[in-house]
Amino acid sequence: MKKIMLLSLLLCGCVTPYQRSGYSGGFSEMKLSADLFEVNFRGNGYTGQSTVKRYFLRRCAEVALENGFDYFVFVDQEAYSGNYGVSSTERGTISKDFAGNYQYNGTIDHSYVTKHGRTGTIKTFLKGKQPETAYDAQEILNNFTN
Repeated sequence: MKKIMLLSLLLCGCVTPYQRSGYSGGFSEMKLSADLFEVNFRGNGYTGQSTVKRYFLRRCAEVALENGFDYFVFVDQEAYSGNYGVSSTERGTISKDFAGNYQYNGTIDHSYVTKHGRTGTIKTFLKGKQPETAYDAQEILNNFTN
């Protein structure tokens, strides 16, 4: 049990990995039509805005290729962030008085973390039918570095 708790604590202190959306963030997508997709990437409190943007672009390229397309353009795209409160006990004691009531004596640290995310809709194209401003999905993946 202690090993599981330690592993959980270690994983919680890390940047969101490139993964399907889960507790610590990640990507998701939804097919809107044959060539239109909504793509999302949500980071945790340790994931910077630039990492979120890179992972979002990577997922857009993968979605295009996975669905048989070579190129994509953004129909719309939005970056968002939010501040979330985090409370953790710094130090203190819990005591029980003669009547059986519990009392906490100590200090609590309140802080905030910022979580970044990005969402957008992409329109996909086959080779030879793409507009000039389209992203080449395979080229994005070939140049992607973690």
